[in-house]
Amino acid sequence: MKTKFYQANFYYTFFVLLVFLVGFNISSIAQSNFYERLPSGLAEHSDSNYPDTLKEKPGAEKKYLLPAVEVVGLNFSVWAYHRYLSGENWSNISWETIKNNFKTGFEWDKDGYLMNQFWHPYHGSNYYNLARSNGLGFWESAPYAFGGSLMWEYFMENEPPSYNDIVNTPVTGIILGEISFRVSNLIIDESSVGFERFLREISSTLIDPMQGLNRMIRGEMWKSGVANKRANFDVIVSTGVHTVFFSSKINDSKSYGTLRADLNYGNQLAVSEHKKPFDYFTLHTEVNIAPGDNIVGIFASGVIWDNSLKLFSNSKDIIGIYKEIDMHINTVYKLSATSVTGQLINTIPLSSSVSMQNYFGLAAILMGATNSQYASEAGKDYNIGPGASGKIGTKIILTNLGEIYANYKRFWIHTLSGAAGEEFVGLLNIGINYQLLEKSYLGLDFLLYERYGGYKYFPNTQDANSALRIYIKQSI
Repeated sequence: MKTKFYQANFYYTFFVLLVFLVGFNISSIAQSNFYERLPSGLAEHSDSNYPDTLKEKPGAEKKYLLPAVEVVGLNFSVWAYHRYLSGENWSNISWETIKNNFKTGFEWDKDGYLMNQFWHPYHGSNYYNLARSNGLGFWESAPYAFGGSLMWEYFMENEPPSYNDIVNTPVTGIILGEISFRVSNLIIDESSVGFERFLREISSTLIDPMQGLNRMIRGEMWKSGVANKRANFDVIVSTGVHTVFFSSKINDSKSYGTLRADLNYGNQLAVSEHKKPFDYFTLHTEVNIAPGDNIVGIFASGVIWDNSLKLFSNSKDIIGIYKEIDMHINTVYKLSATSVTGQLINTIPLSSSVSMQNYFGLAAILMGATNSQYASEAGKDYNIGPGASGKIGTKIILTNLGEIYANYKRFWIHTLSGAAGEEFVGLLNIGINYQLLEKSYLGLDFLLYERYGGYKYFPNTQDANSALRIYIKQSI
């Protein structure tokens, strides 16, 4: 997939997500609780009770062949646009180029950071959701993402297939796809009529275009029906000022306007309700804007498997496996990672009005990427490879007063393509939230962005910026 196919402004994607999370379907949102976003997108919930999570419509017919045909059709449609309308050289394919691709085998490509780390996964989510919107479950839909990616890599370009694409496109795409599918279903209500119905169908299609396409083909966009059984969820929005101190110097700073939105789907502590992958997930999006510069983040985490433990007589404890995405672009580093995380979560009441929540997690990064000043020597603008990450955090919750928290996450990426070496990236945030009203908070964060690069053929690098963020947060 090449850049011209994705000319839409990158930040439009965040705008769509933020507008949806803030403005749509407020009347159906259940009683919300306030949770501070952790670097990995982890949301820690209170003891509130939630109803059953979202279920597929009863009697929905599973179609296995149709989504395969649609995946092929999607690939040919994208290829035809580039071949016959934009005339890009990489789309000039033939039986000879296909044969060469099989003969050459996989290589590391040199596409840009946003192309490989965001737009390819987005395309993988479309493969996945073609199956998901045809009645297939999480595990049944996953092969379609891999199959669509393999087809593209071998058949639809005259360039060799790419190692990073065959991981990023399907694996990260599955996470994005499952979240967008479930969010889309939160919006759809076939019992609605008129302008409300129009807004629901348009909004759900923006979130999950492939489900919207299949609903249109089947005539479901305009037929009368019943409302979906929705999972409980809550939305939290915040806005304020984010001031970065470059190289942690007080006299060298820049202030950004910040807008953040969080979606918490399901109840993390209700493990008995987690029958299927992503019956509990969190999504955090943020954009910090200043003249000539932006700080952007997407963090998502969804449960694959979890279970209760009993560490202490008065605690609630969970052990689980989560699929996660971290994507953060700031003034110190560009970072993206798709990972599988093992995590332990612990909640302890300290008194009738005070409780503590703790977590610890270790992750295998299937594919990660971060910028490097030396990557250009290898013809790239970032280093890429597998790795690992660890995270730890704690939060003290004071009933009717607020909370105090501290979170730290550190990533290690072993470079397989780029400047040979090891990349280490960290994010620390320490903060306090003071409760103004029942669902309104005044927050103050201290953040530390840090990175260290150890290279085989170049001098090592080290950099760090600190930041203060003050904001108003509202749970809707």
